[in-house]
Amino acid sequence: MAKHLKQPARGTSGASIKRPPVVAILGHIDHGKSTLLDYIRKTNIVDEEAGGITQRISAYEVERQKEGSADGKAEKITFIDTPGHEAFSGMRERGATTADIAILVVSAEDGVKPQTIDAYKEIEKAKVPFVVAINKIDKPAANVEKTKISLAEAGIYVEGFGGNISFVPISAKTGAGVDELLDIIILTADIADLKGEPEKPAEGAVIEAHRDPKKGISATLVIKNGSMGPGMFVASGTAFSPVRILENSVGKKIAEATFSSPVRLVGWNKAPSVGSVFSTFASKKDLEEYLETAAEMEKKPRAAIAPKAGGTNDAEPDATEKKIVP
Repeated sequence: MAKHLKQPARGTSGASIKRPPVVAILGHIDHGKSTLLDYIRKTNIVDEEAGGITQRISAYEVERQKEGSADGKAEKITFIDTPGHEAFSGMRERGATTADIAILVVSAEDGVKPQTIDAYKEIEKAKVPFVVAINKIDKPAANVEKTKISLAEAGIYVEGFGGNISFVPISAKTGAGVDELLDIIILTADIADLKGEPEKPAEGAVIEAHRDPKKGISATLVIKNGSMGPGMFVASGTAFSPVRILENSVGKKIAEATFSSPVRLVGWNKAPSVGSVFSTFASKKDLEEYLETAAEMEKKPRAAIAPKAGGTNDAEPDATEKKIVP
């Protein structure tokens, strides 16, 4: 019988507190996903350095001042830049779905396309709440009502059209409706009552891996729970790295990071599998115990059960090329 990997320990778990949502944007390739992400990033990016963003990674944080907020505090949202629903599916199949909320982008010109339906099916399988963004309302041929009919014909019933799925007409080009979309994301997150435990060791998913001739091997991680900082070690399968060089979503070096944060960790012994989960360890001894079991599991046939990483999800060592997954 395969033994489970040791759950890392880092002090007491502490109380759960509210955490920001992690959001994936899905839809047809030509319906404006990238344009929407770029608009949100440029107008709401957290901690942008003078001179602009020089090292964009595949996930980033934004801040949104919620309309009518009593305390005046800005809400954080982490977006994952994914190339398509295939990546979302791959992540879900590994049991490491990172997204808490999804945005399904549909063109007000073209309506529902096969990729739209595929993306919707993946969202349904992942069982995450989602919002429909009816994009390109600035175009002469845009027809929001016709698009809602197209959605209904595909079994996607928005509010006021036979269902309760929230939708927002937007223009990712001009920014019309984007603020309302962000407000709905925040409201959806509030309803989901997302919680995190900052005192626990970080766990989450690897969404990108990259080999740089100068820096070495880096990986983009999204932390779903817990925190990581100096003196700790991160591992995914048999790939591992000390927490020494940690960068935020705009390439700025940081000392530590906590839940819902996208980070780039530099210094891996080899590229971790994109789409796999990672765990964080407080000591080298705990890391070595983990790696010993991970190595044993890696030798087993692919059909065998993969080692547990983080106590809840399966990590399966795989390809090491650069990819992005939500």
